[in-house]
Amino acid sequence: MKKTAFLITTIIALLCVTVVAADNQTIWQEAANYYDQANYQAAIDDYGKLLERGFENPQIYLNLGNSYFKAGELGRAIWSFRKALLLDPGFKAASANLAYVRSFNTDQIASKQHGFILDIWDAISGLFSANGYLWLFMLGWWIVAAIIIYKIIRPGSPLWLYYLLIVPAILIIFSGASAARRVSEDRLTHWGVLVQDTADIREGPGEEFNRVEVAHEGLELKILGTRENSYLIELGNGLRGWITKKAVLEI
Repeated sequence: MKKTAFLITTIIALLCVTVVAADNQTIWQEAANYYDQANYQAAIDDYGKLLERGFENPQIYLNLGNSYFKAGELGRAIWSFRKALLLDPGFKAASANLAYVRSFNTDQIASKQHGFILDIWDAISGLFSANGYLWLFMLGWWIVAAIIIYKIIRPGSPLWLYYLLIVPAILIIFSGASAARRVSEDRLTHWGVLVQDTADIREGPGEEFNRVEVAHEGLELKILGTRENSYLIELGNGLRGWITKKAVLEI
């Protein structure tokens, strides 16, 4: 009896999963059709339904970002492409589309300068994703292991082979530090994007404080803290201030 009940329950569960998957596929195709028909808001609604159902993957966020951009919602398009890259840092289509839509930002804020050496470090350590640097880190250790094993097998091999360890050692240090930086920037740092046309950046968390800057839709910002209905933020150029929560969509 118990086995029969378990079998029936399993069959029902499988049927439910199959029905839900088929329904999700129908919504996916419907959203694609709406996009092709230039009905971008309808496409946005359908992709939103999929996300609400927990059907989350980089391609959905890519398609959602394209729909938002076509609908003229720059901030939400940037948010979508950033979400796709959080799920798959190596997603080239999302990277390319993000770079393209960023060119439409009214606020083209240059990164804060830290000095020649640190600026070079920032540029180099941003070439790959965290996963890419972890692969380099492992490659360095494989090279070290190969050299050591070779020396053990061939004890009479040239001494200069030990000097070759300098190269993988540098690779290990550099890739390890770069991976840590990427994880800190991409995973541990709290980011947001402005989705209103404009919003005031103020000296404190409220409209009674002086305005220090006017931000425009699509501005990406680092969220440092929160108080009441405001975020404490930092921009790429180092400017800090407070902005109303309702203007920002957290990434």
